[in-house]
Amino acid sequence: MAGTLATLLSASSCSFFEIDKVTDPNNASIESVATNASQAQLNALAVGVEASLRLGHANNSSYNQIVGTLGREVTVLAQTESRWYLELQGRRGATGNVSVDVLDDAAFYNGQYTDFARVGRAARVFRASAEASAVVNAEQKSGIAGFTRTYEALSKLHLLNLQGENGIRVDLDDIRRPGKFVTPAEALVNIRQQLDQADQDLAAAGAAFAFPLSSGYAGFNTPTTFRRFNRALAARVSLYQADFAGALTALNASFYDRAGSLTLGPKITFSPTTASDVGNPYFQVPNGEPSNLVTVPSNFVTEAEAGDTRLAKVALRTTPRTLGNITGTYEARVFPSQNAPLDIIRNEELILIAAEARVGTGDLTGALADINAIRTRAGGLPALTAGSLAGSAQYINEILKQRRYSLFYEGHRWIDLRRLNRLNPNPAPGQTLAFTAAPFRLFTRLERPAAEKQWDIANP
Repeated sequence: MAGTLATLLSASSCSFFEIDKVTDPNNASIESVATNASQAQLNALAVGVEASLRLGHANNSSYNQIVGTLGREVTVLAQTESRWYLELQGRRGATGNVSVDVLDDAAFYNGQYTDFARVGRAARVFRASAEASAVVNAEQKSGIAGFTRTYEALSKLHLLNLQGENGIRVDLDDIRRPGKFVTPAEALVNIRQQLDQADQDLAAAGAAFAFPLSSGYAGFNTPTTFRRFNRALAARVSLYQADFAGALTALNASFYDRAGSLTLGPKITFSPTTASDVGNPYFQVPNGEPSNLVTVPSNFVTEAEAGDTRLAKVALRTTPRTLGNITGTYEARVFPSQNAPLDIIRNEELILIAAEARVGTGDLTGALADINAIRTRAGGLPALTAGSLAGSAQYINEILKQRRYSLFYEGHRWIDLRRLNRLNPNPAPGQTLAFTAAPFRLFTRLERPAAEKQWDIANP
């Protein structure tokens, strides 16, 4: 297993200049965890896995902003980076009057690929290190395997969300010889298999993990409770596969609860006052003037039902900002402070998954109950009657609307529209996408990164 870890981490750099190595007292060297890592080192690796996922959001191309822009949930009016509101919305040129056919495969917004690939690598390193360590027993190693495989699956899912029809690599055990790209369908099969294997690992992991989890996992920090999180992710993946029965089976083993807290679920935590930590990148000071201002197209407000309390997620600015012939009159206010956590998955999403899965299995009565739980409890709206929706198509339209407002600016809208083949100017009755008329253009994916293309050319 030590050899496996060495293979995983064998990326090295060369230089004409040789200097003595300086050990960072705050970060263990890769070699030091390859064989018989200490408990402290294993704990640090666990922290690193969680931190790597957080860094996928806290960078200059934050995930929710990228996919939110592509799905027309938000427009980032950046004073020093016009590609946010030009290229990502299909335009180029000094006045934004030239349509873009293909996105840049080496632009800053493709940095997400590296960020989420890092999550998977951190997970594999932790798993291999634990297997080669004598300080954890078989049960504890099983717990680490379940934890890391869950995170590796989550890493792949983020990458697939960004790459769409390009597909992703799933065979990554040897970073010197990664597997070829597979189709989206094949990738989802692999992700689900990895989640299922993780679930089995967790079942054999005993009563406690051998490493600490952050406060974001309160209520999900034992192998038994972490399995519920794993099954929640499996339900999401099953929905993406249109395996509706499988989604319902996974939900039954998750923390889905139609009457339970909508906010229940594991979270990414932020602490801007803690060394080596960061604040929530999606928080912005109300009516502030940041360089990158996240604005919200007005149709989010005008197309909402009267009285929907989820409109509190946006607010009218006192001073609109105009860039590239786009005027942002509304701004995002989903996250109230730099310390606000970011949900990885929560019960509100699980109820919406259940609703869609029940439609897919013909249980419209059950679907309506889930829809109404969201309407009344999340939106403060009246419940719909049994005769309000006629047929599966209208149920899906309603679910798509509820997902739009419940999961706003959380990385779902673009993926939802794409998987339902509705990524167009009018995805459903009463629902539109802003900025779609020429020269604007909608994209179904980011481009495969230039480095990946060059690797495949050099390694046919």
